[in-house]
Amino acid sequence: MTGPTISVVVLRHIVHCLDLAGFPPEPLLAECDIRRESLDDTRAIMPLADYLAFFEAAAERAGNPCLGLQAGRLGGADSLGALSFLFFSAPTLRAALTGFDTYLGAIQEAVRHRFTVSAGIATFEYALTDQALQNRRQDAEFSLALMYNLCRSFVGPEFELVEVRFEHSRQGNARLHRDLFRCEVYFDQETNSFSFEESFLSRTGGAIDPGLFPIIEEHLERSAGDPLRRHGLVREVRRLLEGSALDEPVTLASVAMTLGVSVATLNRALRVDGLRWRDLVHERRMTAAARLLRHSQRDIAEIALAVGFSESASFVRSFARHYGHTPKRYRDAGSDGS
Repeated sequence: MTGPTISVVVLRHIVHCLDLAGFPPEPLLAECDIRRESLDDTRAIMPLADYLAFFEAAAERAGNPCLGLQAGRLGGADSLGALSFLFFSAPTLRAALTGFDTYLGAIQEAVRHRFTVSAGIATFEYALTDQALQNRRQDAEFSLALMYNLCRSFVGPEFELVEVRFEHSRQGNARLHRDLFRCEVYFDQETNSFSFEESFLSRTGGAIDPGLFPIIEEHLERSAGDPLRRHGLVREVRRLLEGSALDEPVTLASVAMTLGVSVATLNRALRVDGLRWRDLVHERRMTAAARLLRHSQRDIAEIALAVGFSESASFVRSFARHYGHTPKRYRDAGSDGS
């Protein structure tokens, strides 16, 4: 597999939720060339793009635009394999979220995940970093709903959120979102995240013996392995670029320092694949802009800033050269279904 991957354990949970909803997943699994028995292999991985396509198609076929939310609400200690058990064996919620943040990469690639605390508010952030992965609504809603459910199961029913944010636009009535998260929910935001009072971080769990935490952590650390050895140099360069902010991407020099090689070595490796660093940065910006135009209601000037342009005129020119259409025409064509 050349693209980003995800553990089949995650898809197994989605399939189980379809079963519970009375929607037979077998025809869609067959269309996606996925054997149901393969979902029981905890070491197996699949292309992240295929997982996202299955999730979006399942929601559409089942006539359930909130499938991701509902699947997240049903998440538990076995939903993410060893990562879920690490979460519930943590001594405190802070340790649980820190461990999750550290080892999510062991089961899913091309994801930016951060757990931060500032001014008394803790925030968990989740976003796919591969801008070519366009349809991501179900995954985003599933991921935040699942994390909220894990936190609430760890702390208890008194766990409350301050706010929830999603990258994508609202579709229809957001009542189900507010009912699930029990707080204000905002759409067309820069990332997917939820926030809560810092005081909850010291709460203890007890669902699983905390003595298992270091054992599970060691297992996940071995599973993650050395990314450079696992991915190869050029793919690791792409991964580090994708993981940086769109409006302030990493430099080639900082990537070289992270990987422990020289800038000249990186440039040579890119040239072998017919690539240049500046082209990778530009392509990522344009792909992100196209996704935001099609899947959000943010205005063009805001999108220009979000993808790293200081003013909208240069963004419009650059986008038109890249795609052959102005941003407005590109967005209008998408809304017309063309």
